[in-house]
Amino acid sequence: MEIVEAAGISLAVVAGACVGADFERVLEVDLRIAGDGARFSTAGVADPVACGVRLARLLGEARAKELILAGRAIDAPGALRLGLVTRVVPESALGDTARALTEQLRALPPLALAAVRDAVRDLTPEAALGREHAHFRRLIATQDHKAAVAAFFERRETAFTGK
Repeated sequence: MEIVEAAGISLAVVAGACVGADFERVLEVDLRIAGDGARFSTAGVADPVACGVRLARLLGEARAKELILAGRAIDAPGALRLGLVTRVVPESALGDTARALTEQLRALPPLALAAVRDAVRDLTPEAALGREHAHFRRLIATQDHKAAVAAFFERRETAFTGK
């Protein structure tokens, strides 16, 4: 298991077994991709309560309880169905997929990425909506937004600066 940072977004790249401390680390990142041979288990997690809270946020209460209380391991396709990972690819393509995703993230506006990351983190829907509006009002006045609008009308790529 490897954690990669791109434009302030964290990405877990999982190949093989993901248990214990690795499983806990995977729950802390923004995006998770797995090779088709990956397996996930809560066995050996140091803090099952914190793990349960994070899992419930990701998967819902019932699924989180089943994984922790029943100690059920899941394969990569099962992790995708539950929402634990965002993508499953052949093990041989895992590195290329991770590199492509990090490059894709690096090409996006960094201020907007940070705003999205902040707005969806551990918030009620009402609080998230309020935070989304605050971010929108702030982002609409940035140089990156002005550059994106100009690039759109000029039919060219935008070079984001984070300002």
